[in-house]
Amino acid sequence: MFRTLKELRARVRYLIDRAFAREFAGQLLLFMVLVVTVTLIGMTAVFFGLFSEENAAISGIPHNIDRGFWDSMWWSVNQVLRLRGFERMYGASGVLLTYAFFLSIMGLVVFSVLISLINNTMRSRIETLRRGETPVLERDHVLLLGWNNKVFSVLRQLACLQPGIKVVILAPLEIKTMQEELRVMGIQRERMTIILRSGITSNRSELERVALDYATSVIILSTDADDSESIKSMVLLSAKDDWPGKVPTLTSEIAHERNFELANIASQGRLQIVSSSKVISKVIVQAIRNPGLTSIYNELFSHGGNSIYVQQVPECTDVAIEDIAYRITDAIPIGITWKKQQDGKMRYAAALNPEPDYEIAADEKLVLIARHLPVHYVAFETGYRAPLAHKGGGQTRVPQRVLLIGWTDMIHDILRELNAHALQGTEISILCGEAPEEDCRRVERLQQAVFENLSLEFIEGDAADAAAYTGIDLSSYQSIAVFADDWGEGDVDTRTLRILLRLSDLRKYDKLLAHTVVELMDEANRDLIAGLGVDDVVISPIVVSAQLAQIAQQEVLGPIYRELLSAGGVEISLRPASDYVALDTEYRFEDLIYAVQQKLEIALGLRLARHNGKVLLNPPRNISWRLTEDDEVIVLAQQIYQ
Repeated sequence: MFRTLKELRARVRYLIDRAFAREFAGQLLLFMVLVVTVTLIGMTAVFFGLFSEENAAISGIPHNIDRGFWDSMWWSVNQVLRLRGFERMYGASGVLLTYAFFLSIMGLVVFSVLISLINNTMRSRIETLRRGETPVLERDHVLLLGWNNKVFSVLRQLACLQPGIKVVILAPLEIKTMQEELRVMGIQRERMTIILRSGITSNRSELERVALDYATSVIILSTDADDSESIKSMVLLSAKDDWPGKVPTLTSEIAHERNFELANIASQGRLQIVSSSKVISKVIVQAIRNPGLTSIYNELFSHGGNSIYVQQVPECTDVAIEDIAYRITDAIPIGITWKKQQDGKMRYAAALNPEPDYEIAADEKLVLIARHLPVHYVAFETGYRAPLAHKGGGQTRVPQRVLLIGWTDMIHDILRELNAHALQGTEISILCGEAPEEDCRRVERLQQAVFENLSLEFIEGDAADAAAYTGIDLSSYQSIAVFADDWGEGDVDTRTLRILLRLSDLRKYDKLLAHTVVELMDEANRDLIAGLGVDDVVISPIVVSAQLAQIAQQEVLGPIYRELLSAGGVEISLRPASDYVALDTEYRFEDLIYAVQQKLEIALGLRLARHNGKVLLNPPRNISWRLTEDDEVIVLAQQIYQ
């Protein structure tokens, strides 16, 4: 008997434990069982006539009811819910008082379970929200997959492109961590709605939870060293054929160029792929070759001024490019774009700096540098044309001795870009510290690499130490590039600052006049290097994130950026004003447009020396300038080297 009771007690305890372990469902079931049990126990007292008429009157049961089933239930529930009922029971029998006391105690138990149920349910819901496990019911949002140091720049770019935009972020991080990082970077102040969810970006059910089917665009950020998670996400998205509506614009970042081919295979041509190492290396190399170029790229990428847009202008159909330049007064046409059939799919194609007499077809759109859309077309053109300068055409200077300071994972991509742009015999010196053991093989492979136009020299030493420059003639280099060094401990930009301080000190003694390009990882550190002789600054996360955000909003920008940054194609270049017009004469920008057209190039703006090298892209047409030998014209031209 006792053994049976013991087993029964253990069984009841086990069932109660399971109920609490199942949280809401189990606790709700336990609560209902208790309510029913207590109510039934209370009902027996009245329904089966356990109380006399006197006791019934004392207990509050009216005499005008028959004390049937419903009256019995009401008494029982009322007794459980009203602990003050004891006040009305003075004079009742001991049996009634005992029964009422028992029901009151059971009522406390019921209420305890109810409070626990409510508390646990709310706590579970809050924890679920904190873990980001609830589904997203948004529509027409941007879906951002992954988390790295570019996420903040991407968000700011999206906010500039489309104020009030809704962005859903799915990343393998805790919600609290993401919220704190967004707070520190001040993203909450941007005009946008951000919804965070924690999860695996390459899991189909996780993607369904963040409303993948209803997103207008998807951006994949690289989250690991080998791009494996990005590639898996691309495989998943490229294989998806059950889109309920319009297929969103799919854009993915690849951190390393060595993974680009695999990423291209994984995407099946359905995703726009941005190789961050390739993009950054191209911008750095272009800055090495073209002093002042980063100011132009910063404006094009920032959306704080002029940017690259694509628009169809019906009035420009069958009109030559050279005439459109005068008829659109608030933008500069730099090319055309169209759709073509490729591999059974419609792809965007682009051509920059077409022949001046090329006439726009009805199915083609204009590629424009403008402050905003739409642009305005006028039906007339100016009659005045500037006289051509007698000097020969402009060509881009190619440095023949370049000093690279620091080590980066992109070093091979940078050397490959330099080799594509350099003249044969160009000397490249690489100054970096002692390589970690795991990176020694990479250095050895690089030393054995063959670049037909480059001669490589490796110099080992701490670039922040004066001793490292012993035997180095800094004045013999035309360009110096300081990378965000991947080797070493601590903040990357802090190490860069130490190197720049050393170079600034050496400038006093060696009369260093080389053009200096610096790579930073945090835009906030730009002010720290002011006055240290830096000519061009490349903020790597901003460069990549700008392309990701802009391509996500305008898919056609993908081929445009590829052509703009490719070796052997067109390029943005700064060239002396004397290459195009006679100096010390006032010109309007329309006059420069004409003069530059004669050399099969496109005028984009001016860089005025008297305004501390300020860049003026797409300047007003009603202002005149008197150009000097120190002023430069910003042009879009075919790459020609000297």
